[in-house]
Amino acid sequence: MEIKSTEKVAGGTLKRVEHASESTKTKMVFSIFIPGSALGAPSKTGWPVIYWLSGLTCDDTNFSQKSGAFQYAANQGVAIVVPDTSPRGTEVPNDEAYDFGQGAGFYVNATQAPFSKNYNMYDYIVNELPALVEKEFHVSPILKSINGHSMGGHGALIIAIKNPDKYISVSAFAPICNPTQCPWGQKAFQGYLGSVDAGAEYDATILISKKKSPYDSILIDQGLDDQFLAQQLKPEAFKEACAKVGQGLRLRMQSGYTHSYYFIASFIEDHIKFHADKLRNKTIALAQVAKPIQTPKTSQGVGKPITCRAMVAFAFNEPLQCRNVIVDPPKAGEVRVKVICNALCHTDVYTWSGSDPEGLLPAILGHEAGAIVESVGPGVTSVSIGDHIVPGYTPQCSETDCIFCSSHKTNLCPKIRSTQGQGVMPDGTSRFKLEDGTPIYHFMGISSFSEYTVLAEISCAKISPAYPLEKACLFGCGVSTGLGAVLNTTKVEPGSSVAVFGLGAVGLAVVQAAKMVGAGRIIGIDVNPEKEVIGQAFGITDFVNPNDDPNTPIQKRIVEMTTWGCDYTYDCTGNTKVMRAALECAHRGWGVSCVIGVAASGQEISTRPFQLVTGRKWMGTAFGGFKTRTDVPKLVDKALNGELPGIEKYITHVLHGVTSWNDAIHILESGECLRCVVIY
Repeated sequence: MEIKSTEKVAGGTLKRVEHASESTKTKMVFSIFIPGSALGAPSKTGWPVIYWLSGLTCDDTNFSQKSGAFQYAANQGVAIVVPDTSPRGTEVPNDEAYDFGQGAGFYVNATQAPFSKNYNMYDYIVNELPALVEKEFHVSPILKSINGHSMGGHGALIIAIKNPDKYISVSAFAPICNPTQCPWGQKAFQGYLGSVDAGAEYDATILISKKKSPYDSILIDQGLDDQFLAQQLKPEAFKEACAKVGQGLRLRMQSGYTHSYYFIASFIEDHIKFHADKLRNKTIALAQVAKPIQTPKTSQGVGKPITCRAMVAFAFNEPLQCRNVIVDPPKAGEVRVKVICNALCHTDVYTWSGSDPEGLLPAILGHEAGAIVESVGPGVTSVSIGDHIVPGYTPQCSETDCIFCSSHKTNLCPKIRSTQGQGVMPDGTSRFKLEDGTPIYHFMGISSFSEYTVLAEISCAKISPAYPLEKACLFGCGVSTGLGAVLNTTKVEPGSSVAVFGLGAVGLAVVQAAKMVGAGRIIGIDVNPEKEVIGQAFGITDFVNPNDDPNTPIQKRIVEMTTWGCDYTYDCTGNTKVMRAALECAHRGWGVSCVIGVAASGQEISTRPFQLVTGRKWMGTAFGGFKTRTDVPKLVDKALNGELPGIEKYITHVLHGVTSWNDAIHILESGECLRCVVIY
């Protein structure tokens, strides 16, 4: 196998590969797109994958260069494999016509000389190619779907129908649905198989008429202005056959579209989402039946102290130290958890650096975690041993007499705020101590730079075990904060203009949410020019670097770009001067500016009162207004069902082992990191 070329596209990698094929007795070429992800494949079995089969005269480059599919595949976290349409070479039999021979393998196994030696595209697509990509590129042997166009649509349909155990879903663009009844198919079957009748086993209409497939629905898009529709494609025959056997079919006849790649590019997003949803559902089903990786239902540590490793901050702005710590069992209303992974947030570094006047040492930092319940204290009812949870630094007591939890206006439950700020549990004591008995402070009520930690029950969001904790941990702070600022705090309307100051993880989450709700223009502002490309991947339409014109206030530049300013603006920097700039470029009369970034202690914000008198509103948000125990599980469910895709794009670095936290801090300080996830 030889990698012929490598291109970066949509944050992922497109490789063009050549290899010797046993099926065709030639060298074959295919392209493979793998999404960019620091975590790697979202499934333990490998990348969910869509196989694309191209039409007559095409090779792998047509789809790669013309379809526009890779950004959509990256957003959905699926790989795409694009093989050639036939064997090629001077020794391979050919025909002068475009619809037979090289470029027109028709996805059959030829039985007639001289084609039988090389033209075995069915075996190549079904068996040989998947085996190769599964071995070399960590593509899943289980999570496979298939799609194609014209001759490739024919190939996708017959391969899926004949191999329902190998594919999760199937779709097609303008497929040759009934090839034994059209000139293209008749010519191919006569030449490759010896007779048209022999082609019945490669005719989707005939195959489906014999037996309903296990696919709940087959998706087909067909252009009504397709010049080949009546004579060659015959979707009505396939539709009739599906109806007779009760086969689910979504046949969408698209007015004005022809047989071209313009047609494919117009609807490829729908097809990728169609397959991604099916593949995601299969992933969830596999996770539910797989052997759990969680703590056993009976824990040997229940009721006893646990000794584990933790990274302890003993002095501000000095390296964390790995120490053995004793983690006491949970008391009433408390939960002890095994931390599986943790993402580093700027708030952790803010306290570690000594900038936080409330910072207490020695302490165990960390608060964006994914964990599994190890044991529970008396009175705990909302979580059980073995549950997957995301800790929340904003608790939710949900008590009927809590006016904060009872109100839809806020998520700021004060139930344990005072003790949490003092670095202790609700009873005023710590659950951490060194082996010599020295107590260690808790941090933000979480302290997840430890292999085990103790939480208040009201800080535990129980989530679906089907979603990887390495991604779920991001919902513990930054990503949720950015999403909620748009969805909950400011409630951005479709068509609105948005400006986001600071394109870190929080700012990009604001961008993602603004795009989700249909914002018309999303302006990203950052002093790092590399954030332009990153921002575009999340949805910005414009990028402005304040350093490009340092003599002009950034708020003036944004107002000039938009005439009156933006409908919604967000500060995600924690810089009070930027907060002012964000307000002053909000739209005259109705603009809303939201403060998300946390400023250093003692800092104050200011502006001319006239900015508010003329209709602008200044507001702030904590954790995006999400209530931890109610809303975080919903965010995870949305990520699972595809409503909130691409969470892995925030993860730019992955480290392993609790001792990696000093390295993680250096990575975050480099400015090249959105989120670094440490897996214990």
